[in-house]
Amino acid sequence: MASLDDQKRALRAEVRTRLAKPGSPELAATSARAQERLAATALQTGGTASAGAALEAAGRQVCYPAVVPGMRALQFRRTSGAFAAGALGVEEPAGAPVPLEAIELLVVPAIAVDASGRRLGRGKGHYDATLLAYKGPSVALVFDSQLVPEVPVGEHDRRVGAVCTELRWIAVP
Repeated sequence: MASLDDQKRALRAEVRTRLAKPGSPELAATSARAQERLAATALQTGGTASAGAALEAAGRQVCYPAVVPGMRALQFRRTSGAFAAGALGVEEPAGAPVPLEAIELLVVPAIAVDASGRRLGRGKGHYDATLLAYKGPSVALVFDSQLVPEVPVGEHDRRVGAVCTELRWIAVP
């Protein structure tokens, strides 16, 4: 039987073959639909670019993740519109830090996710560490093509409380 790391690596590769090409009109349209569903649901119950804009327009404060060298859990920051390349080369906000307990909904990315809220990230463990420390509601924002029957998990992997795609919202029991 394949090791957990091998199973995760194979699932990442499989799911990536299903995704629309970066920059394609299909990817942009699907992404917009998923973010609109997230924003609508978040507003009802109380991001990413368009979801963040919709939430901000509705009076909600939005913060974005940042990797702090030496820390496993992510730090979240408000943005004043300024982003800069962070520790992993990903654009991060330059604003003031926001304590985890002040976040009403944690939106988490994933390569793959199942209906039980088990998610497969990129393998660095930052979101798992953050989910361990975070006590509020969480949702994985993915495309429907990233839903799989089961995600292999280890002892450090953490679940999300819901899954949002361009087609559906799945509340995790």
